[in-house]
Amino acid sequence: MFKEYNGKVSINELEERILDFWREGQIFQKTLEARQDQPRYIFYEGPPTANGRPGIHHVLSRTIKDVILRYKSMKGYLVPRIAGWDTHGLPVEIAVEKELGLTQKNQIEAYGIDKFNQACKELVNRHIEMEGGWQRLTERMGFWLDLDNAYITYKNEYIESVWWAIKQIFDKGLIYKSFKIVPQSPTIETPLSSHELSLGYKEVRDPNCYIKVKIVSSPKASMRGAELVIWTTTPWTLISNVAAAVGEEIEYVLVKNTRKLKQGDEEKEVVDKLVLAESRLKALDGEVEIVERFKGKEILGTVYEQIFNFLKIDRHKYSNALTLLPGEFVSTEDGSGIVHLAPAFGQDDYEMSKRFNLPVLQPMTPGGRFTDQVGEFSGRTVKTFTYADGTSEEGVDKEVVIALKKMNKLYRSTNDYVHSYPHCWRTDNPVIYFARESWFINSPDYKDEMVALNKDINWQPPEIGSGRFGNWLEEVKEWSLSRDRYWGTPLPIWVSDDGEDSFAIGSIEELQQGLYESPDGKKVPLPEIEEEIDLHRPFVDNIVFERDGKLYRRTPEIIDVWFDSGAMPFAQFHYPFHNQDEFEKSFPADFIAEGVDQTRGWFYTLHNIATVLFDKPSFKNIIVNDLILDKNGQKMSKSKGNVVYPFEIISRYGIDPLRWYLVTVNNPWIPKRFDEKSLEEVYRKVFDTFINTYNFF
Repeated sequence: MFKEYNGKVSINELEERILDFWREGQIFQKTLEARQDQPRYIFYEGPPTANGRPGIHHVLSRTIKDVILRYKSMKGYLVPRIAGWDTHGLPVEIAVEKELGLTQKNQIEAYGIDKFNQACKELVNRHIEMEGGWQRLTERMGFWLDLDNAYITYKNEYIESVWWAIKQIFDKGLIYKSFKIVPQSPTIETPLSSHELSLGYKEVRDPNCYIKVKIVSSPKASMRGAELVIWTTTPWTLISNVAAAVGEEIEYVLVKNTRKLKQGDEEKEVVDKLVLAESRLKALDGEVEIVERFKGKEILGTVYEQIFNFLKIDRHKYSNALTLLPGEFVSTEDGSGIVHLAPAFGQDDYEMSKRFNLPVLQPMTPGGRFTDQVGEFSGRTVKTFTYADGTSEEGVDKEVVIALKKMNKLYRSTNDYVHSYPHCWRTDNPVIYFARESWFINSPDYKDEMVALNKDINWQPPEIGSGRFGNWLEEVKEWSLSRDRYWGTPLPIWVSDDGEDSFAIGSIEELQQGLYESPDGKKVPLPEIEEEIDLHRPFVDNIVFERDGKLYRRTPEIIDVWFDSGAMPFAQFHYPFHNQDEFEKSFPADFIAEGVDQTRGWFYTLHNIATVLFDKPSFKNIIVNDLILDKNGQKMSKSKGNVVYPFEIISRYGIDPLRWYLVTVNNPWIPKRFDEKSLEEVYRKVFDTFINTYNFF
């Protein structure tokens, strides 16, 4: 009954024999067939992005899933588990850009959107199927998933289900286009959503810049001829300054400031009359003599000189421009107590522009580069960016500070302001807040429902659900849905040529009611073009609709890739076009599990979409594992060279010791330090003991 064990056989060979037995005997399929009449235990596989090799953290989350699912199966439940691959979006596009040597959107368009998207499709298929890829890891680690019927987000049937969902939300009046401040990822020239923004904060060192601007007129006669002290950490935005804000109840002072400045080898005494918050006098150098005190509300309407004159401001049209205005957001925790306003680059600033009729000066491209309107700064990037090919461009802040000094508008600037700043979750470049048109989902409209439904979910650990996730829902923002990119689900909204009307489609059948517009302007019925329709760009871009004498063209954007993954509960079944019963029996999930980094990613989009479409949570129970760190407690990253790839570890120790180590070293929701010496100890003490005991027996 028991096979004799040859001690020379490695654990890898033993594991491969077991995998062969499972495969040849179709054991996974038989466990499902044997339980067809039993209660279901529903699981959703969070689709990994197939843009590169799996990492050690994927082994952790998949081990947690497999442990729970095998346990439930052994308890007699029918546990269907369908594999899934997230194949669209920025992660894939950036990987293809690197392969093709492309760094700019215009290069992609010159290369051809169709060819670029085909390269994206080939890349994800390669990473799914290759040795060392996703399917092989799934099989090698013994994670039972239905790989033969895996859902793939680039497939037409998946896209069609996503279109159906978007049409439902659009028809509820919850999708709209608006001009707003959005977080823009400049090197890939597309807006990001608030949940994407939350994934990429980094500690940075920025300029700590104090400028002084001449007062032209003021309700306080004593202030005429003095200068306002304004503070910023983004000197480049001063080019678009249109006003400044003060706190109405904050105490401000007019001071005589005497200090010594170095000019070459000599020191020169300089005396300035300055206005700033009294509690911020410590920002000044030298001797300070207070001349007068007043509340912020007493100096409202003070007019000052424009800081840079590249962009002309018509004060007859914009009478509040270049004045001091009341701002509830003004604080004295840092800076000068006087906040500079550039409505093109900040949410508070933009709200002030609407409230006080201020101009929005936008001399920057979506790629974070100044236009030719700004003299010597034209063509410069506003921040330091690194591109896909490894080249970089330094931001313009230093030159702006030098220009301020030449104009005698610089009080002091150092590069020592350390703070947390958002970076793109895929490019690692700083995000720019940018005024532009974009498509949004009005998530705040159903915030209360999301908050209430979250209370029905069993979170492990509980503090993630009530804290990190619950707090996120309480402060939920509009979902910035559209992306100015290429490889993704096209936004299925068509807009009339006059811009007055729009509609969404929700199926291929609706799409086929449109006309194909060829490059020469001819329009022919769609079914005559080709039998197999590709729903991606650029093909779908050429479909027009004619309604009531108007032509409608598709808005050119694709959707946020996180919508794709959040739609998987129904899109994996091609619902509602097929498998309605299967979806209804499989929603919501009894169990999901992923890393803590998905709290504001997949977990959020699952919850958001399920709430707005079905008024239910999409999952009942969830385990949230924390990060795997290196042995020194540092976050793993390619740049640090401390990333651990699972196949290298498996080749030395096998998969069972690795699985055992990852789930027993501590609780799933505690960060794990991956130390190969500890894994080696587990192998020696546990698995060598198992093998030797069997051999002795």
